[in-house]
Amino acid sequence: MAAVSVCGVSVERKDPLAALAREYGGSKRNALLKWCQKKTEGYPNIDVTNFSSSWSDGLAFCALLHTYLPAHIPYQELISQDKGRNLSLAFQAAESIGIKPSLDIDELMHTDRPDWQSVMQYVSQIYKYFET
Repeated sequence: MAAVSVCGVSVERKDPLAALAREYGGSKRNALLKWCQKKTEGYPNIDVTNFSSSWSDGLAFCALLHTYLPAHIPYQELISQDKGRNLSLAFQAAESIGIKPSLDIDELMHTDRPDWQSVMQYVSQIYKYFET
């Protein structure tokens, strides 16, 4: 936990990912990955093993958000080959609740290995919104 000074008094500010790491054990990154695996378990065509290629077709984003916003994402209609639609649906669903897209769909369309730190940062926003 990070200490913050408020009116000269040190106050502890909770780090939600630190709490998640305590729950799952290991690093914050691995704990967030385990949380993603737990949330997307049972979804077809989803195998979240990292914060890069596992998210490249948009289905993992859709599955994760579908667990909270099922009316926004018709998961059963999605296919991995329609990467643009998947990413667009996921980002629109997240934006509808105030999570701003920090990833660029055009960039994601041209890679099978998105930057893991950018993906993790976006997923952590989803975690913080729904779980804290």
